[in-house]
Amino acid sequence: MTVAYSATDRQISGGPDWTGTEPFDITAKAAHPCTLDELHVMLQRLLEDRFQLKVRHESREMPVWALVVDKGGAKLTPHDPADLDHPPLGLGPNRRGLAGRNANMNYFAFVLSRLLDRNVVDRTGLPGYYDFTVDFVRDPLPGARPEGGEPSTAGEGSNVFSAVREQLGLRLESSRGPVEFLVIEHAQKPSAN
Repeated sequence: MTVAYSATDRQISGGPDWTGTEPFDITAKAAHPCTLDELHVMLQRLLEDRFQLKVRHESREMPVWALVVDKGGAKLTPHDPADLDHPPLGLGPNRRGLAGRNANMNYFAFVLSRLLDRNVVDRTGLPGYYDFTVDFVRDPLPGARPEGGEPSTAGEGSNVFSAVREQLGLRLESSRGPVEFLVIEHAQKPSAN
């Protein structure tokens, strides 16, 4: 569900107990090349069909991290707009941080949401797609800091807040904003193929 609906685990609630405890392997293949958005919609339809999944969307005002352009300006390399290949963000060259190719800021904010203690909202105003690498060490105790405070640096290297500012010319600032939640209204276990 997190992939199909571009949501974090904390944004999904409701449904039978087994939805959070029983894993299912799903193997599917698109009939033709598709964009990421088209693949997400196809995966949503597959879940609706196989699991009889019914969800409703609900918006809640919550604390968020706002991704904004820092005062010195963004340090991102624009990607060729004709390139329709949008691979997922991966680990950086040192197997830490993130590396992106042909990624927009909304997707970068979503990936950061999965790493941090609250959702990240793209407020950069940067259109288009970019190539970038940001090297940081993950905080081992997310949530072990004051509300709205930046985490301490764990081990050697920058934390995500410092790295995003210094390496990408962007900043994560504490804010409030609407966060979309998925509420599972119905789901049933699928029959075997």
